[in-house]
Amino acid sequence: MFSYNECKIISAGPLAEIIEYLRMLGAQEKPGLVYEYAGLKIEITPEDNALINLNIPRRTIRVHGDRALAERFLTDFRLRFLSAGG
Repeated sequence: MFSYNECKIISAGPLAEIIEYLRMLGAQEKPGLVYEYAGLKIEITPEDNALINLNIPRRTIRVHGDRALAERFLTDFRLRFLSAGG
């Protein structure tokens, strides 16, 4: 459905909702906005909005691990937050 050059996406979804989604999935929280889920490592990092001159908080969701599993996770994540307006 979606293709990914890298196993990452940029999301404007609220951080609290992203964290709640990961907890709902059963992801284990690690220090520094890092989560482990189904053999994947998921990192959340803030994006610098200065380059696009917007004041919308954005973050990069980067997934490490098996490429097929990472892409499936990102697609599910994208669909979850797309339907929620994120």
